[in-house]
Amino acid sequence: MRPQLTELVETGRLTPAELPHALDLGCGTGAEAVYLAGKGFGPVAGVDFSPVALRRARARARAAGVTDRCTFIRADLTAGPIPGLADAYDLICDFGALNDTEGEQRTAVAQAIHRLSRPGGKVLLWCFQGDKSQLSGGAKMAPMIAPGEEKELFGDAFDLEYLPTRPRTVMLLMTRR
Repeated sequence: MRPQLTELVETGRLTPAELPHALDLGCGTGAEAVYLAGKGFGPVAGVDFSPVALRRARARARAAGVTDRCTFIRADLTAGPIPGLADAYDLICDFGALNDTEGEQRTAVAQAIHRLSRPGGKVLLWCFQGDKSQLSGGAKMAPMIAPGEEKELFGDAFDLEYLPTRPRTVMLLMTRR
């Protein structure tokens, strides 16, 4: 669970009354989606390509008693529109889906975020960030966005708020214009 998400919900910056319809891109085992559903957000959809992760996400939702508010969909976020998703979400979380792509695939994930967010909606986005030319060894192989790349990908349609996070990472709370 990302502490920034829990802090934003617990302090009332993200509320189910204002942002009920939520989407978790690259949801993995569903921790964030189930957390949001448990806090009253919903419907909440999670998307991931891993059938194993999605089985665990569904089990997590059952254990938390939120299956009526959580849906998990197997899909490739880089392959265009995803059947079963709504046209626009109030809240989108991405804790690594964009980060785990490069080139055209990264552009496709960014386009999905644009397409799936409603005006006034919020996107909570986390990525590793760094200048690969200044890294050495295996660190150069790690997926990450370049400094300023978030502005290129989202600055045209979103207001970007930078949240505190660990070094070499970026956490954004973006508001769709």
